[in-house]
Amino acid sequence: MSYAEEIKLGLPINCQIDKDCYIQNLPDILAGKGTADSFCQSATYNGHKGVDIRVLSLKDIERNTPVIAPASGIVKALRDGVEDKLLLTNEDREQVKGTECGNGIVIAHKNGYETQLCHLKQNSIIVAKGDIVEQGDLLGFVGNSGAAEFPHVHLSVRKDGQWIDPVTGKIPSQECSIEKDTKSLFNKNVAKFFTADTSRLITSGITGAAIVHHDLVKIGAPANITTDDKAIVGWGWFINLRKGDQIRFVLEGPKGLISENTTKPLDRNKAAYSAFSGKKQTPVKGEYKLETKLLREGQTIAQSLFVHIIE
Repeated sequence: MSYAEEIKLGLPINCQIDKDCYIQNLPDILAGKGTADSFCQSATYNGHKGVDIRVLSLKDIERNTPVIAPASGIVKALRDGVEDKLLLTNEDREQVKGTECGNGIVIAHKNGYETQLCHLKQNSIIVAKGDIVEQGDLLGFVGNSGAAEFPHVHLSVRKDGQWIDPVTGKIPSQECSIEKDTKSLFNKNVAKFFTADTSRLITSGITGAAIVHHDLVKIGAPANITTDDKAIVGWGWFINLRKGDQIRFVLEGPKGLISENTTKPLDRNKAAYSAFSGKKQTPVKGEYKLETKLLREGQTIAQSLFVHIIE
């Protein structure tokens, strides 16, 4: 069953998709055990009832990326004051039980629809219960409150109390099926961003230090190399990689090739992944280039060129 003609949603965030924000998770469309996203792929996790649109790191919370009303309606409920904190341990998860949405807002819309937005920045919500909001109105800012492992806004949609996948307009079922003409609840200018392939190379660079994923989430992109460093390291940060994907780096400096490396095929899907390649050597002044490619079955599906000059 589809409800696409009854509501047309906008994005719940004011940002440029695939430039300064990224679609990390889609809904889990399977009822019960098993997982499948809106397109029967793997960009979700069991029981996930919405869309997650992320910024890169906790540092990016400081930019105050606006969370906006996805449709006109009345603020039905809200919560604010929950700390922005990464969930890294089981103890962290225990501490947010009962407040998994973190700082959140529920908006009642026409035709029995409700939207819920979660994980807003602490003390950033500017609306009150009972306020009338129009589509695109500012509600608060992206944060990392509640059950969040990365800074993002979560959007879920209900119709008369029943959760609906906003990407397809369908309710959960025991099987995942792909329709040629998906009846998205998003307007056409937004629906185009939601596709079967959510794999992305979200950023890359050249630094003098080794990189691990959770350090990136906490501190953001590492500093560029300087002549004070003892290594030259090209790195890339990715989301929603699939089993078998590979990363290829070609790192060059003022004196030519520094390193060239293609990683082994991934042994499983990766929601977030970082990789790096380089050498222990002291950088000198001049131009450095890093070409990064995401490979799937030998074909390039994403690439970037990063250039840094040490003067």
